[in-house]
Amino acid sequence: LGIHIGARSTSIVATDLFGRTLDVVETPTPSGSQSAALATLASSARRYLSRWHRRRPLWVGVAAGGVVDSGTGYLDHPRLGWADAPVGPVLAEALALPVSVASHVDAMAGAELLLGGRRSSPEAAGAPARTSLYVYARETVGYALSIDGRVHSPASGPGTIAGLPAQSELLGGSGQLESTVSDEAVLNAARKLRIIPAEGPSSTLSAVLRAARQGNDKAVELLADRARVLGEAVALLRDLLNPDDLVLGGQAFTEYPEGMPVVEDAVARRSVLGPRDIRLTAFGNRVQEASAGIVSLGGLYADPIGAMRRAQTRRSAAV
Repeated sequence: LGIHIGARSTSIVATDLFGRTLDVVETPTPSGSQSAALATLASSARRYLSRWHRRRPLWVGVAAGGVVDSGTGYLDHPRLGWADAPVGPVLAEALALPVSVASHVDAMAGAELLLGGRRSSPEAAGAPARTSLYVYARETVGYALSIDGRVHSPASGPGTIAGLPAQSELLGGSGQLESTVSDEAVLNAARKLRIIPAEGPSSTLSAVLRAARQGNDKAVELLADRARVLGEAVALLRDLLNPDDLVLGGQAFTEYPEGMPVVEDAVARRSVLGPRDIRLTAFGNRVQEASAGIVSLGGLYADPIGAMRRAQTRRSAAV
């Protein structure tokens, strides 16, 4: 079982032992107090597992933003108002299964390393890059660096690129990357430009994308400016870390692939290093579920026999 806790939506996914998604449901991320939100999350996961009568759950993986303590399963998530939230312990008690918790961007980079090669070229699968930079953007922004086939995960938690300098008259923001390129920033800008209504069912990011594809010049310009700002941030990271492989993930890139030429142009113009290929994630718009699935598989892959025994012990104790 994989659970991706996003700033606005949460995905619950069933994954087989090969990392293939069997099924996924998406619900709004629970609001309210931290304890109530965790209780709601655990209840949703328990109901979801009850649907699988012919399969045996072995492990739960949680991928989330914020600062994750993978050793304890506790999470600080300022966007959700969570501080020292016992995500791992609450889910372990509710589901009677071992639980792993990881930073969602680290997990996405891990999924790319472990499973992405199956979806890309045979050459990529057989010769992984020595270093790989993964950049994510949707409602939040983040990055992960992989070295020699392993995601670099500092003990104090991942670094942040939310505060990188960014400037856009169309998107507004506070001069920082996340507040400039987030889905919320795009929506607010689109409402001010009257691309979409100020409220109602048509006031969505999907409507902005649809307007751009139908030839709305303001929508095209707005999304192109988001792509430019993202490309300039990617160029800064690329120059700083100089990875062998550069991968972009998250719906800010994958839901509007028409913006990728703008991203690539911005990287080329802003970077002081030589040309470097950029590729989109192998998982497209399903990167959140892939990240949650890979966290659940980590313990199984590391020690399959021990993982089976632990799962059986917990389930027997619960009975």
